[in-house]
Amino acid sequence: MFEALLTPEGIISLFTLTVLEIVLGIDNIIFISIVAGRLPKEKQRFGRMLGMMIALVVRIMLLFGITWITSLDEAIIVLWG
Repeated sequence: MFEALLTPEGIISLFTLTVLEIVLGIDNIIFISIVAGRLPKEKQRFGRMLGMMIALVVRIMLLFGITWITSLDEAIIVLWG
């Protein structure tokens, strides 16, 4: 199962995905902090926590979706024939 990860292409792909996740995570933190800064002072902490939870849930759903798509062995949609 993990044999493909131990190839040079697999290691490069894992490294690339890790860097992308870090960059997107930092982007989420900055964006959510800016948006939450517009809230009243007493609601800013709640807004930041809610935004981070939503971002986390969406990221996990996307990862599960990618996993599901890569495990498919027949077409879901057939266009033009």
